[in-house]
Amino acid sequence: MSPALSPEELSDPSVRAVVIAVRDGDRDAFYGAFADHAELTDDGALQDLRAWAEREVFGAHGRIEVEEERQHGRYVLGRFRSDQWDFPKTFWHFQISEGRITRLDVGQG
Repeated sequence: MSPALSPEELSDPSVRAVVIAVRDGDRDAFYGAFADHAELTDDGALQDLRAWAEREVFGAHGRIEVEEERQHGRYVLGRFRSDQWDFPKTFWHFQISEGRITRLDVGQG
C-alpha cells in the first residue's frame, strides 16, 4: 500500500469527519457523523455501533491510517491499529445519505 493520506485530504466530508474523530479520540464528532439507527458490520457480522466504537476505537485507542480511497472517498483502505490490534490491510466502506453515515462496513482486506 501507499503512504498514509492525511485525514484532511479525504474526499468525502462525512468520511473525513469520522477519520479525524478517530484520530483525535472525539466521541461527539464520531457519533455526530452517523444517522440515527446507523448500522455497522465488522467482518460481516452486524454490531451495535456504540458498543463496537467504544471497544475497538475509543477504549483501545484505535486509529486508521488511510492509504487509499475509492468510490468517491466512501471506501477507504488502510492500516488499523489499536492497543489490541494491528491490521495492516483493512477497509472501511461508508454508505451515506443526506450527509450522514447510514452504514459502515469494516473488515480485513
